[in-house]
Amino acid sequence: MTFATRPHWLKRALLAPPTKTREAGSRRVLLTFDDGPHPDHTPAVLARLRAFDVRAAFFLVGNRIAAAPNLPQQLADAGHVVGNHTYSHRRFGWGDIASSIADVGRCRELLPDATWFRPPFGRLTPGLWLAARRHGLRCVTWTLDSGDWRCRTAADAAACAAAVLERVRPGDVILFHDDHRWIGPILDVVLPGLAAQYASTICSPPCSGLPMIRPFFGSTTQSIVSSAI
Repeated sequence: MTFATRPHWLKRALLAPPTKTREAGSRRVLLTFDDGPHPDHTPAVLARLRAFDVRAAFFLVGNRIAAAPNLPQQLADAGHVVGNHTYSHRRFGWGDIASSIADVGRCRELLPDATWFRPPFGRLTPGLWLAARRHGLRCVTWTLDSGDWRCRTAADAAACAAAVLERVRPGDVILFHDDHRWIGPILDVVLPGLAAQYASTICSPPCSGLPMIRPFFGSTTQSIVSSAI
């Protein structure tokens, strides 16, 4: 089983041409979490991030909010970015224009303050691109897919965490998921590992955008990681 993989450049070019997923020259990394909110696992992620004073980005699925209705506001109150990940999280076809606009709009009704969008499976189809543009959302994907969703055992979680720490580079946008039981054990290794790995790294200048993890995990300094569409 393979963890911590990077999208092939051709796949990035075909699936998400209008997005930029890496901050050139940055000395920080961004943790992102997809497919929540989950009533049990998202709070576990929040607690671990709080322990390291880390801010992250959470891309929420609209039809999962009813199971944890208070979590979107809790995420925002804790200083995390809350993004739109569509309402249904289905695999939209390349010709699904109207349904894409409607689906993103339905999630937008539940997350009216969201300004960032991540397409399901990283597939920015023409319909989803148009939907994001119409709803005033900016797109962000990732540069390092942890592969955490593949984990089935504690050994898998340990292997996933080790692979992330081995392959992460400054400026990376790392994809995790907060809807499964192994995300807690993974973060128990990844968060202290990143803190140690970046402890002597010089910070890049602050600017506005998505929150990048500082080397000392102790600041809410922000930095752009995606271009506007």
